[in-house]
Amino acid sequence: MLKFRIACCVMFAVLQRCAESQQDVIIEESASIESVHAALGRAAELPCDVTPALAHDSVALVIWYKQGHNTPVYTFDTRDGVDTHWSDPATLGARASFRTSTTPALLVLTKIRPEDSGQYRCRVDFIKSPTKNTRLNLTVLIPPERLVILDQDGEEFRGNAMGPFDEGTRVNLTCVAIGGRPAARVSWWQSHALLANSESRASVSFTLQRDLYPATLTCQAVTDPSITPLSENVTIDMNLYPLWVRIIGGARPLVAGRGVELVCQAVGARPHPTMSWWKGATRLHTIREKVSPDGNVTSSILTIVPTVEDAGRVISCRSVQQNLKHSVREDGWQMDIQHVPIPKLKLGANLDPDNIMEGSDVYLECSVRANPPHEHVYFTYNGVVVKGSGGVLVSRQSLVLQRVSRQRAGAYVCVSRNSLGEGSSDPLHLDVKFSPVCSKREGTALRAARGETVTIQCDVDANPMPSSFRWWFNSSTYSERELSSSTGNSYRYRVNSSSEYGWVQCSGTNSVGRQTEPCLFHILPADRPSAVQSCDINNVTHDCFMIDCSPGYDGGLSQEFLLQVYVVENGALIANRTGLAGQWRVCNVSGAESVRVSVYAYNRVGLSEPHTVTVGLLEHPQRHTGVSAVSVQLSAVLVSVLCAVSVLVCIGTLATFVLCYRHCQPRRGEKPEKAKGRDESTKDLLEDKSEAKDEKHSDTNPDIIPVETKQSISVTETAQPLLSHSHGHCCDRSICDQYVVRPLQYHVHPYNIDANSPSLSLEPLDLSYLPSEYRLPHDKVYEDWLRYKNALPMDTSNLLPPHQMVPQPHTIYSSIKRNPLKLVKMPELDPCRLEVPNYPRYSPSLQLNPENNTARFNNAQINETLGSLNEHERPQQNQPETANTTHTQR
Repeated sequence: MLKFRIACCVMFAVLQRCAESQQDVIIEESASIESVHAALGRAAELPCDVTPALAHDSVALVIWYKQGHNTPVYTFDTRDGVDTHWSDPATLGARASFRTSTTPALLVLTKIRPEDSGQYRCRVDFIKSPTKNTRLNLTVLIPPERLVILDQDGEEFRGNAMGPFDEGTRVNLTCVAIGGRPAARVSWWQSHALLANSESRASVSFTLQRDLYPATLTCQAVTDPSITPLSENVTIDMNLYPLWVRIIGGARPLVAGRGVELVCQAVGARPHPTMSWWKGATRLHTIREKVSPDGNVTSSILTIVPTVEDAGRVISCRSVQQNLKHSVREDGWQMDIQHVPIPKLKLGANLDPDNIMEGSDVYLECSVRANPPHEHVYFTYNGVVVKGSGGVLVSRQSLVLQRVSRQRAGAYVCVSRNSLGEGSSDPLHLDVKFSPVCSKREGTALRAARGETVTIQCDVDANPMPSSFRWWFNSSTYSERELSSSTGNSYRYRVNSSSEYGWVQCSGTNSVGRQTEPCLFHILPADRPSAVQSCDINNVTHDCFMIDCSPGYDGGLSQEFLLQVYVVENGALIANRTGLAGQWRVCNVSGAESVRVSVYAYNRVGLSEPHTVTVGLLEHPQRHTGVSAVSVQLSAVLVSVLCAVSVLVCIGTLATFVLCYRHCQPRRGEKPEKAKGRDESTKDLLEDKSEAKDEKHSDTNPDIIPVETKQSISVTETAQPLLSHSHGHCCDRSICDQYVVRPLQYHVHPYNIDANSPSLSLEPLDLSYLPSEYRLPHDKVYEDWLRYKNALPMDTSNLLPPHQMVPQPHTIYSSIKRNPLKLVKMPELDPCRLEVPNYPRYSPSLQLNPENNTARFNNAQINETLGSLNEHERPQQNQPETANTTHTQR
């Protein structure tokens, strides 16, 4: 039964379908089609009329059909009393829904797809009323996929900025909409101005002008007003030429030497231009740039110090934009330079600056360049304003020197003045030529010793300097004797005899002429200085003292002084000083009771006689320490008494010693044979010397140094032995034992002593510390005179000049009757106790120390010599522990 009913229903539906088909054909022919648009991805509402034709009727079934589909795509069924919705899963699926609450009813499609486009039909079946059909055309609106910008070359442009393009360039742009349905409308806009409008593709063409900057164009594609348009913005970059380039302030005068700043501005240039300054064709580099905050003004500042030479030159400011054709802009003006006057001084015409002779007329002319013009011109000579007088004529811009003299030679300057100041010309050095003239008209005195050569300078004033010199000699002996002719101004003159003392003269010759008045040089004798006149000793302490000596005659030359200090006890040299003045402070002489001071004056000829003084030093205070409860204070009176007693004791001891010494000496009448032979040889030698001297010495002038004699006499003499003895004579044993002095108590200094000889060999004192010019060779006759002068008669004027009778410090001689070193003579030993054949062993061996000029006895040998003496006969004295010791006799 159920199957039957289903079959009946199906049959009914088929029949009804056939009837509706026929009816639809009739309706399609008569009904219109409604259009519906929906954007892709959004919702579409398809209207359907569900109003029944009969009152009180209702919808039984709604069926939606789509063109191209054989089956319904959506149904709405109310026949079973329940609203049933069905959607074709392959076509609409869950995206479709039917709303009956609205009028008309709507089929809502969400998330519209492109395939949803097409023709739809809505069939409505009522219970009683006839069926209605509504036809719709759904269009799905699809916007373009993208916009493509093509440049003027047809190439696609990617990015936001295009260019840069130079100002005035013609630009063509095309915008194309790719995809979309239906075709979109494409348009170009600048701000709110429509430039072009077309379907799917739009082009625009325009010329870039300054008013378009910044140029931003928009391409827009519109599919439907309900859909947001698709757009692209394009910015066109532009290079802008400057509106102007100019130097601020314009042309104005500049002052030479004064720094100034010039400002040049470039306005409206894009990009920023490169600014440069030019002076003529020379580019200037002392510039700096500044750009305004908005970048519209570029300023270049030039710092320049104009010079006079810049007058008339063009100074310009130039602006250049890189990679922009024809972008050079320039502004400039010709410089007007104001400056102080620039004078130029020159000699007048026909004057040779290298050949202006003394006595000629000289004309100087001054030309002036000034801006503003100069007002006053004057001349200066060596910095002093020249005034017209005495052969000097000054006009407005010229100077005349009549009969110019050598004193007018020098620097001349022309000075001019305008409103900016004064200007001076370069000095014009006027060179006046004249013949030689001696620099010192009164003559020059020169001192020279016999045999000495002096260098004479012939100093003359000349222009030009002399090319040759003539030298000659005048004296009482020679009226005029030619010496030399040379190109140099110096001459070495040697004095060989007293006749060569006189006047040496010289004269020079240059291109102007010969010297009329010669230069005079008076050659005078030079001598050794005299001994110092006196010496004052003060500020004496135990180890220091002051000495101040008054100088004597300097011998005609500059002199200096030599100080030598010896210890009186042993003759040791402890101080050796030189000085320009005879004043010294001598210290560090402690350990000696008295010293002997010798002061010499010396010049380049030689040394003077020594001035010798003996200085007694104060006793060094002694310190006594010990434990004592009693404090003793010595008054000044007590100290004086003690000192007087000490002096008396010393004098008594010395007198006793002298008596013993004289008592133990052999008698004067008994002279040894050797001494007698020496006296005879001395007498013979002296007679020979006197004869030779009478023959040689013919010049009686005491101021002239005699010629050195060719005869050389050498005398060697020996001092008496330290231990002398007498044959056949014995002194009183008690006296000899009491005053005998042992060899250890004697020093021989500073002489060289042969240790193997019983006698002292005296050698010249070493004065090597003096400069070489003071160690001159001495006349041999003079040396002999020093050796034997004690034996000469009182009148010796016929032998040698007085100044050569002074003993020289280079050599110290000793004879039997002279003891210049004041050596204490060794008392003779008792001949009764000591044998004469063994005499050499009693002379102790001496050791010479050349470093400090001291002589030492060998104690070992002395002890061996004295070993044979009895213990009770030996004097009690302290023997040093060392083998060699130096003792000083007090």
